[in-house]
Amino acid sequence: MTPVPEQYKTSGRITGEVKALVPAEVRPGASYLEVCDFVGREVESRGGRLAFPTGIGVNQVTAHYAPQDGDASVFREDDLVKVDFGVHVDGYVTDTSVSVTLNPAYDLLLEATQRALEAAIVAARKETRTGEIGRVIHREAARFGFKTIENLTGHTVDRYVVHAGKSIPNVYISGTQDLRKGDVFAIEPFLTLSTAAGYVVDAPSRTIFSIVARKRTGTAELDAFAEKVWEERKTLPFTPRWYSAEYGRQKLEGMMAKLLAKKVLRAYPTLVEASGKPVAQFEHTMALDDDGLVLLT
Repeated sequence: MTPVPEQYKTSGRITGEVKALVPAEVRPGASYLEVCDFVGREVESRGGRLAFPTGIGVNQVTAHYAPQDGDASVFREDDLVKVDFGVHVDGYVTDTSVSVTLNPAYDLLLEATQRALEAAIVAARKETRTGEIGRVIHREAARFGFKTIENLTGHTVDRYVVHAGKSIPNVYISGTQDLRKGDVFAIEPFLTLSTAAGYVVDAPSRTIFSIVARKRTGTAELDAFAEKVWEERKTLPFTPRWYSAEYGRQKLEGMMAKLLAKKVLRAYPTLVEASGKPVAQFEHTMALDDDGLVLLT
């Protein structure tokens, strides 16, 4: 027997409940920070914790952007907004995302992305090879006249690990791994316009980080901060905004830079569509057990 741990089920329930509330919060004039704070409060009120900083991806910004203190950015009427967040319960992670269009011109793109996710879930019930799931996503996107982002993938999750080793592409790739009973994984189609480059590149901003090595730096203050993050997050990502009230923004930036240089931390650059075209994303986390596919979020 390969039962899904109850913590995954609880985490998935919380994730799904909060996701259902998010679209109403994304409206013209609302700030990025307000939505992030809303997601965090709703998750914690249900007994969960954020598995990683809530990501706000507007238009061509595709992943890994978490607004910081002082960010005055607000949503505009012509935006396509992606809200990507995850929940953990005792380290058991579920991951999700939802796209909201404030511009009717993007309605079909969002519909196609949702359909691609639905088709991928059907495929995952029948076909465990991840490249075949990618084929289905790509085919569904093309049917609507859109492209998938070729260098972003879904992924397995594990305890205190958001990306656990197996990737689920958004295009067909040969020779990929099989999903097996006991795997918990997120499928997340990213779709963009047919005229887009269809891949993402790193932007200069870095707002999400994680601990990669528990080693002493020789500086008591740096070691204390790194240990604090480890005790709270283990290997799960965090954002400086969560610690700025305690340390001050300028001091925190200096400490982060030193910890990056000493390879105690790693940074996740913000990812943007290479040609500046808008991207939509939807995501569910699910598991394979003896009875088949279990949708968690």
